[in-house]
Amino acid sequence: MSALITELKNDHLQLLKLLQEVQITGLGNEAGRKKLLEGKRLLAGHLQKEDTRLYPSLKNNPAAKVVSEQFAGEMQKLTAEILDFMNRIEKAELNIEYAKELGRIISTLRLRINREEIQLYPLYDKVTAQ
Repeated sequence: MSALITELKNDHLQLLKLLQEVQITGLGNEAGRKKLLEGKRLLAGHLQKEDTRLYPSLKNNPAAKVVSEQFAGEMQKLTAEILDFMNRIEKAELNIEYAKELGRIISTLRLRINREEIQLYPLYDKVTAQ
C-alpha cells in the first residue's frame, strides 16, 4: 500500500472517530461544536490530498480515468452536503432533526469511505505501481 493511501485511510479513521465523538458529546455545547469544526478542517485537508495527489494520477491513466471522474463527481456533491451541514452549526436549531442529520451524514460517509477503500484506493496503487 502506498504512503498516500495509508495517509488517506488514516484520515478516514480520524474523521469517523471525530464525528462519532460529536454524536456522543452532542452539538448543544461548545465541545461538540469544536469537534465538528475540527472534522470540517480534517475533511478539507483530506479532499485537498485527493484532488491534488490521488485524482490527477488516476486521470492520467486511460483505464482508471472513468472511475476517478465518477468518484470525483460524487464527492463534489457529497462534500457540498457535508459542508452545508457543518456550516449551519452556528445558526442551526440544535434539535433532534439536526442530530438525525448528523447520523445520516455519518452513515453516508461510511458508505463512501468503504467504496473508496475497496475500489478507488486499490486502483490507485495498481496504476501507480506500473
